[in-house]
Amino acid sequence: DASERTYLCAIAKNLAVDGFREEKRRMPFPEETLPDETDPLARVEDRDAALRIHLVLHHLNEPYKEVFSLRVFGELSFADIGRVFGKSENWARVTYHRAKRKIQERMAENE
Repeated sequence: DASERTYLCAIAKNLAVDGFREEKRRMPFPEETLPDETDPLARVEDRDAALRIHLVLHHLNEPYKEVFSLRVFGELSFADIGRVFGKSENWARVTYHRAKRKIQERMAENE
């Protein structure tokens, strides 16, 4: 029993909301600041940190080591990692986050 004006306003509102949602999805990601490659000290510190991470990763137990490596270095999705191990995607997510936490804890202990 509403007037045509009410329906037109509702349609206009819904189109505006859809437009804002679409615009939000198309917004570019903020640019990540890349390290200054001309600064030799920064390059040495990055290499040192990478070496320490690899040393900690080398001593990590399975399956944490392999799941972390597949995710970070192999750039596999959690679904793919789950398939590799014959487990669920959720198992891969949990195992990856536990591995990451273990690496962070061991890195903090070594500093």
